[in-house]
Order: sequence, then structure tokens, then C-alpha cells
Amino acid sequence: MKEIKAYIRPEKVDHVILALEKEGIHGMTIINVSAIADWADPDRTAFSVKYVERYCKVVKLELICHASQESVLIEAIRKAAYTGKKGDGKIFVSKIDDAVSVRTGLHGADAI
Repeated sequence: MKEIKAYIRPEKVDHVILALEKEGIHGMTIINVSAIADWADPDRTAFSVKYVERYCKVVKLELICHASQESVLIEAIRKAAYTGKKGDGKIFVSKIDDAVSVRTGLHGADAI
């Protein structure tokens, strides 16, 4: 199993969700976050005393999938989130050792 985390522009969220649904993914977590990074869009950054730096609002998308789906889902996210401008985002992939369904107690791929 794999965990995919994508940091994308807020205006691209609907496009990415639709692209993932076309690939059979119907469960994901979507979180509004602020990013401080060299890859942030300089036209969308703001200065914050709280962060003492420039930050940019982005959306973090998290999902768990079968390892065999990884490359297809990454490409779906990349294409749907693409604008060609700095700040289009980043995608990170991690290995998941186990998953457990709280309700059923199922483990592994059966839990997702």
C-alpha cells in the first residue's frame, strides 16, 4: 500500500478530485493549509508575522492506495493540478506498512 500526499493550488482541487474519481478513488482527505516553501507561487504569497515569513495557501490531499495504482494516480494528480507556473505543487509518496479499519478490524488492503 502507498500513501500519496499532494500539495496543490486551491483552485485545482475540483479538477484533481474528478481525475482521481475517474481512476476509481473515492476516498481521500482534503485539508486547507499554508505552505512556506521555495516552490510556493510568488504571486500568491503573503507576509505573516505569525510565520515570520512569506506563506501561500495550498490544499493538502491525502489518500491511501494499492501500490499498483501509484503511478497512474500520481500522473492523474499531476495533470489535473498543472498550470505551468511556479507553485503548482508537490506530490509525495510513502510506503504504508499496515492499515486497520476501526469498525471492522480488517487489516491491510482490505481495510482501505
